[in-house]
Amino acid sequence: MAKEKDIVDAAVEQLNKHTNLGAKLTFLERDPTKNLTKNTAKAVDGQLTLPKTKTTLNIECKKWINKANLPRLILQMKAYDPDLQTMLVTDYVNPNLAEQLKKQDIQFIDTAGNAFINQPPVYIDIQGKKPAKPHQDVTLTKQMGKAFQPKGMKVVYMLLTQPELINAPMRTIADTAEVALGTVKQVMDDLHYQGFIIQKGEKGKVVADTNALLDKWLDAYPENMQAKLNQTLFAADNPEQLKAIDAGDYGGLWGGELAAERYAHYLNAKDFLIYLAPDQKQAFLKAARLRKPAINEMQDHKVMVVEPPFENKKIQGEQAGLAHPLLVYASLITSTDPRNMDAAKRLYDEYLA
Repeated sequence: MAKEKDIVDAAVEQLNKHTNLGAKLTFLERDPTKNLTKNTAKAVDGQLTLPKTKTTLNIECKKWINKANLPRLILQMKAYDPDLQTMLVTDYVNPNLAEQLKKQDIQFIDTAGNAFINQPPVYIDIQGKKPAKPHQDVTLTKQMGKAFQPKGMKVVYMLLTQPELINAPMRTIADTAEVALGTVKQVMDDLHYQGFIIQKGEKGKVVADTNALLDKWLDAYPENMQAKLNQTLFAADNPEQLKAIDAGDYGGLWGGELAAERYAHYLNAKDFLIYLAPDQKQAFLKAARLRKPAINEMQDHKVMVVEPPFENKKIQGEQAGLAHPLLVYASLITSTDPRNMDAAKRLYDEYLA
């Protein structure tokens, strides 16, 4: 937690520099060799005491935030016990992200001195302070090594969904993830360096914190996996006819909202996503009666046909014809639709926590 501790220390220092709150910090230690369980998945990183308001806030440190990971972060923050208020601590919150956090009543401080604290009678809103060094691409590149670049994301996905692979020969991992052998070596070295993989005696290598690894993979997913897939948008005029199609008849797997509906029995799918190999695409389009949307058409039901990152049997979920819950969850949280956020939480609690 060394890097997180540095971020929190710097953010609290800036808070006290720009206010007279006299905030005091207490860290909560975690055992890095143990995976978080469902009951501890919402454990926080520390506590911040505001003596002048007689208030103690739990703190959740996130090394960096952007518009891609913000929806999932908001979902996570709102999942905490409402009786124990939790504050976000991060390296930098730009004005646009600050406004979105404020709308959700999520309090935060950052290392640049920006802050939002709403603890009546204390109300603090500091925005517009710039980080001392370049943040966007430079910081992102440093924080996300080979493991969270596009090819590395495929390796990490396999380690998350098939954890027994961690002690398999590198050639086996490479074949499973459909990447070069050299890529696996670079990814494993990076995961060791970042503390995600440790050596544990006779057990061999283990993931030190599966939840932290999952979090970082999800943070990188929109830009470094989802955006790299070949995707084609279509329109559907009859969603019920679409739902009746067995994706397996075309070697495909439903993802997105329809998969969430069938996994969690909660969401009524409005838009659709299917993972489909290129040689099956035309047959599926004919059966589904899909059409290319007109320019600027407001579609009632969007259908995204996606070429899968691996052969489909490697992303098969726990139900026939559905993609793995991890891919379904990742696609849901890239949406800003509140329905999808609720469905994502249910999916996470049942299949990923």
